[in-house]
Amino acid sequence: MRTTLTLDADAFQAAKAKAAHENLSLGKAVSQLILQGLRQPSTKAASPAAFRSEGGRYTRREVEDALDDE
Repeated sequence: MRTTLTLDADAFQAAKAKAAHENLSLGKAVSQLILQGLRQPSTKAASPAAFRSEGGRYTRREVEDALDDE
């Protein structure tokens, strides 16, 4: 399915790095990251989900905090 998304720069860089690292299209990488996030438990006690980006690792908490800043 085709759509247009507006991504924060850090989210775009993380998805782009994942795509390059795993030899995926950008769309496939974004889809995987979305599904990965949706599968994570929403409780505070859950261990953080991390994904790689060119700048290092982002924890689930950092992603949530960044989204809260919008």
